[in-house]
Amino acid sequence: MKRLSVALALLFLMTLARPALATVQDVNVVPPPPPASPTGVVISAVTDTAAQVSWPAVTSASQYTLYLNGQVYAGSNKPSAALSGLTPHTNYSVYVIANNTGGDSPQSSAVNFTTLSPVPIAPNAPTVSTTGTTAKLLWQPLPSSYNVTDYTLYLDGKIAATVTPTAGMQTDTLKNLAAGQHTVAVSATNDNREGPQSQPVTFTISTVPAPTGLQAYNKSADAVWVAWQPVPNAQSYNVLLNGQVVGNTYQTSYEVQGLTADTSYQIAVTTVATDGEQSLPSKISVQTESPAQPLTVANIESNVFGHMPDVQIYIVLLFAVVAALKMAKMLKQSVRR
Repeated sequence: MKRLSVALALLFLMTLARPALATVQDVNVVPPPPPASPTGVVISAVTDTAAQVSWPAVTSASQYTLYLNGQVYAGSNKPSAALSGLTPHTNYSVYVIANNTGGDSPQSSAVNFTTLSPVPIAPNAPTVSTTGTTAKLLWQPLPSSYNVTDYTLYLDGKIAATVTPTAGMQTDTLKNLAAGQHTVAVSATNDNREGPQSQPVTFTISTVPAPTGLQAYNKSADAVWVAWQPVPNAQSYNVLLNGQVVGNTYQTSYEVQGLTADTSYQIAVTTVATDGEQSLPSKISVQTESPAQPLTVANIESNVFGHMPDVQIYIVLLFAVVAALKMAKMLKQSVRR
């Protein structure tokens, strides 16, 4: 009996020690279907080098792939993406594909957009010429790559005119300006925005008439004599040499002295009114005479024969003829004797 009990105990222990047999079942995992095609793709926040793309989220999509001009541009796990590093004023096409573990959706409809032009740079400062109460402006256009749609003229800090670009140099005229000093500047605008203004240019509008008929009536190697028509109610006249005042006179003529021989100068005259206001200048360009040569035989010969190269030959011939006639006369007298 004792042996039977021991045997039963051993059998029980062996049963406990035997590993349980696991039941294995085959499981087939079925992937989800590919997501639907994205719709409603929108382009926004377009600049000259960037843009934003967005679309409604697609059910069951785990991520999205963005294509730019037919090439993969970026992946995104949300229904939006930023485009950067684009070329200004260039056409682009964008479409989106939704992705999940089941595959890719059909591509969305393509959306086209064009980047903006680069922000215009400041134009060169304009040149200004005035006549009475009118100022004419002239400035260089910006390069065509900026696609300028108009230029804005600022007079004394306020918008005075808008100018449509034309071929070649740009120009506009400001009229009925008040007497006094003014400043003018130019800016350019395109599909992006308005660019910075040019450097301002200062000019003066005067109601005092400028002298007319300015002329140089005599000149030498070191002086020029100028004259002009009188201006009614003029207090005096300022005379300028190359832009600098060199004299003031109550007369309508003036001698500009101390000049250099064979040199070009700009001489200007302004009217000075009784209240001190000046007119715009009347200007002429004059070249002084060459320096005078010393009075020598060589210089006289050089001047005479330099202008008449054949005179010397005729003089020699004349002397030869006179000498021949004199000799013939002497021979004739000898024969008679």
